[in-house]
Amino acid sequence: MPRVTIACPVDLRADANQLARCIGLGPDDDQTYGEPVWKDAAGNAYAVASAMVGEGFAGAATSPLSEPACGCDLAAAARAQAKIRVGGAADPAALVAVFSDDARAGLSELGVSQHMQEL
Repeated sequence: MPRVTIACPVDLRADANQLARCIGLGPDDDQTYGEPVWKDAAGNAYAVASAMVGEGFAGAATSPLSEPACGCDLAAAARAQAKIRVGGAADPAALVAVFSDDARAGLSELGVSQHMQEL
């Protein structure tokens, strides 16, 4: 079972959470991309999700979408799907997914590090 680590730019969080709800396991998947506590070298903020996924995950994430039984905002999910890119550094205009057995290696490829928000 592969691991996927995804960097979601702040501006794509709402749409990306609808995509997660659409292709995920249930309605709580719309909470996949939480607080943006990760940053790239340029200071762009990201919410990062990393999980073990089934072998068909990449195909499901890029196939035509259909609304799940739990419902979702299909237009938002489609906008997020159009922004998917596999591999490389995090990008403030894309959902960048990295497949790696090690989450730390995925974070390194994405070029993000964790930054706690200042109080």
